[in-house]
Amino acid sequence: MKKLLTLFLLATSMICFGQNRDFLKEVSGINFYGVDYSAAKVFGAAETPEEFRIAFAKINRLFITEAKKYDVSKKLKVKVNEISLNAVDKVNQDIDLSQLMTTSADYTLSEQDIKRVLEALPIQSQPGIGLVIIAKLLNKAEGYGSYQVVFFNTETKEIVEDWATGGKAKGFGLRNYWAGSIHKVINNL
Repeated sequence: MKKLLTLFLLATSMICFGQNRDFLKEVSGINFYGVDYSAAKVFGAAETPEEFRIAFAKINRLFITEAKKYDVSKKLKVKVNEISLNAVDKVNQDIDLSQLMTTSADYTLSEQDIKRVLEALPIQSQPGIGLVIIAKLLNKAEGYGSYQVVFFNTETKEIVEDWATGGKAKGFGLRNYWAGSIHKVINNL
């Protein structure tokens, strides 16, 4: 089972590096909305759902307080016009904590689920391209966070490009541990 999981994670990480970024050549800038945890599940963790909700807000703050370390613009080689965390802060605050934890390490989001999460994101309709990272499964047992990187039309919320990715969690404390997986995701952009 562990060999199968390791093979799956290796294949997933290889996919991350092969994503099509050609569409970004024609984009003058993007709006970055942070990490949306509204549909995420947590597996194998001892912390409470409330502790996770607090950590989610603190992780998103890192895009402001540690901007050099969590710089999506540098990795994408495209200008970030705006970092607007208000929308993800709202949906993350409204997470149903009774549904956050799972007993299944196989949890994932379908394409329809991703579209639903994007539709629920309360952003102002405006012309341009947006980027949001949608959290799927935070697997404490494996020390791995899985995510969906989604570029979308900010006027219509139509997905322009998206890909599955993830990262090994590392660090001391709940926020830093899962922020480590986000840092890896950004490095894979």
